[in-house]
Amino acid sequence: MSESPLPVTLLGGYLGAGKTTLVNHLLRHAEGQRLAVLVNDFGDLPIDADLIEARDEDLMTLAGGCVCCTVGDDLGETLRALCARDPRPDQLLIETSGVALPGALAGALSLMRDVALAAVVVL
Repeated sequence: MSESPLPVTLLGGYLGAGKTTLVNHLLRHAEGQRLAVLVNDFGDLPIDADLIEARDEDLMTLAGGCVCCTVGDDLGETLRALCARDPRPDQLLIETSGVALPGALAGALSLMRDVALAAVVVL
């Protein structure tokens, strides 16, 4: 029997909107759930990822482009690897860069079998 798709919460908003602050709040109040975090930094340096309070094994980054348009193959590979982990996280939070288009990413996620879009939050 295969596992159910991994629930994904997509967090979007402009630079400085509070996405990283919200991620850290959710991590601190996870109440026993294992949350993985995927941070998309538009630049080559993982600035936002350095501010996330997740354990190293639960934090992944996609840097050097917008997750909704330029790092698509990397996103698919990263999500497949995440779903294959043991233990698998209970939920994935994706923090997009400030220039990402959450609607485009939500559409791409809806085409993937291993994940299920649980929510889109735009600050």
